[in-house]
Amino acid sequence: MPRPSTVDAAFWIAVVVPVVATVLTVVNFVLVMDLVNGMMSAEFSDLNTQNAETARNVARSIVLGMGIFIAFCYAILTGLWILFGFKMRAGRNWARITLTVFAGIWCLSAIGGLVSGAGGVMGMSQLPEGAELPSGLVILGYVQSGLGLLTMAAFLVLVYLKPSNWYFLATRHRQGR
Repeated sequence: MPRPSTVDAAFWIAVVVPVVATVLTVVNFVLVMDLVNGMMSAEFSDLNTQNAETARNVARSIVLGMGIFIAFCYAILTGLWILFGFKMRAGRNWARITLTVFAGIWCLSAIGGLVSGAGGVMGMSQLPEGAELPSGLVILGYVQSGLGLLTMAAFLVLVYLKPSNWYFLATRHRQGR
């Protein structure tokens, strides 16, 4: 049985969207890092110069370490998404199921980002009193959450439409399972 267009479309979602999400997360992180630097300058302005610089360096190191950890996790998850996308395209039902679980988690995360009031901007919904998120950062967060929700919903629909189901069933029978 030839591979249906529903599986091909789901495959391209599984390959492109995680890469785009990773790029948006990096942009988000850079903007958050800039915001944190600005907040630290204001927060530590009453300390003497050496103590303020030390406090800024410690805070920057913590934020940078968290960013590197998040980037590492995103890289692993993006690689898994793409790998499982290729397996799904080849007709492996286990890959479809695994990506279904991933897409469901992504949908829940996206809904949380849309409901949080900050667009899911890397945990920045709880800012110090008087501080506000730049509107560009909030918009980026909402775009990222909305894009994730829409594309993952489309992915879930595509991989469970009748042509996709038939394809996975035919592939399983062809493999003798």
